[in-house]
Amino acid sequence: MREMKCPACGGAVPRGLLRSNNFSCPTCKVRLRLKEWSPLLGVPWAACAWGLTFLIAERMGLNGWGLLLATIFLGSVAGLLVTAAIVLLLAWVFRIPPPLERDPGPALYDGGILHIESPPGPRKGSQ
Repeated sequence: MREMKCPACGGAVPRGLLRSNNFSCPTCKVRLRLKEWSPLLGVPWAACAWGLTFLIAERMGLNGWGLLLATIFLGSVAGLLVTAAIVLLLAWVFRIPPPLERDPGPALYDGGILHIESPPGPRKGSQ
């Protein structure tokens, strides 16, 4: 079984820590999380899944609306099933650990709207 390594110090990270969204490295105490996958990888993957589904459905004799519906629905399902099979193969059979990255924390983006506030000034009291 391959070990997961901390991207900051290179120390071993136990797999049991993956149960939480973010966790600390046992060696250097840097906050870590699983690396987020780029949505740009999904575009060519979906294009391949729908393209292969279209070719298979067309060779089976479908045409018109049946071909369109089979391509859209079965292509989506086929893409998800193939993705799940590949992830399970990499994780369980080859024991390849998921990539880790430093957790930027909530300071990067907390979901709020960014705005500039003026500095506090002296209070105007009744004179």
